[in-house]
Amino acid sequence: MRTARKLLFDDDTRKSELLSTPVKELGLRLPDTLLGRCIDRTLEDVRAFGIALEPYFYLSDAYGCVQGTVNIGLGFWDADPLLRDVYADKIGRRRDEMDIVLLLKHEIGHAFCYGHKLHQLPEFRRAFGIRGHFFATYPDDDRYRYDPFSIDHVNPDGDHYAQKHPDDDFAETFSTYLDRTGAWKERYRGRLGALRKIAFAGRLVRLYGGQAPVIGPGEGEIDAPLESIGRTVAQFFRISRTRYLKRAQGFLDDDLAALFRRPARLQRPSTPATTILRRQRKFLETSVRARVRPKDPHVVADILEKIRSRLNALGLVYLDEEHDRTLAELYGLVLHKTLLFHRFGTFR
Repeated sequence: MRTARKLLFDDDTRKSELLSTPVKELGLRLPDTLLGRCIDRTLEDVRAFGIALEPYFYLSDAYGCVQGTVNIGLGFWDADPLLRDVYADKIGRRRDEMDIVLLLKHEIGHAFCYGHKLHQLPEFRRAFGIRGHFFATYPDDDRYRYDPFSIDHVNPDGDHYAQKHPDDDFAETFSTYLDRTGAWKERYRGRLGALRKIAFAGRLVRLYGGQAPVIGPGEGEIDAPLESIGRTVAQFFRISRTRYLKRAQGFLDDDLAALFRRPARLQRPSTPATTILRRQRKFLETSVRARVRPKDPHVVADILEKIRSRLNALGLVYLDEEHDRTLAELYGLVLHKTLLFHRFGTFR
């Protein structure tokens, strides 16, 4: 890869750009991603146990099955390698593929329970100690008391999450049962309460697994889908761009935001910023190359490509009455960056 292009599109630059981008504008998709592979791998295990349930998976602000539905939200950050890096930098750890598969089995456990309304069965309520309304008794936060020596609960992640609420008790037990190696038999040997719950979960799978659920995929509420999250990634993660900006050679978002405008609340006629770049690209490239005569003949084209990609992502516009001023300032930005690289081999 050419040096200029490598600097313009380096990882720190791209991370800084991601942090500046509204979550709903990230353009993330599930197919051909780590999350997509994890879904396929999880459903393969689910199908091996004869479960016909088809959850509806969508990118969201967190992992979780929406109560009373078979709609499963997935943390959007795991759909992109650089976002995974940023999130791991924030929390100090990273879920690998097996962690995500186990998490998805847990969420499918919730969907299996809700889809077949298992929580209404008297036997289910007795087995998992349900008292009162199944959903209304769920804790409001992630704090919960647990007995680290309990023999009545599974504990696949070591966080005792099954003890939070009967809903999670079943989901953790369900995900434990969906292990084609049967490793749980040895792990929970002698823990009669946990083994009874696993056996009960297995019986429910055999009874209801092949049946279509009462609630279908996509029915009911969809909680916090990707397209509803207007905050930037930096705002969502509550982190600063500073750690990446120090090394981000190709970061132009702040320059472009100063040069162009955001479309919200503009009262005067405006045009997408990509339009002026498309129409004037040949002029900008030939004029700057003639002025600087850079050592790398492709550097101006690389800078213009970087600008085009960021204008698309940021959705900026310019006022029609400011066309000439905007073109002049855009020319100045491209000239400045070209001179920096020509003289110093850097864009900073």
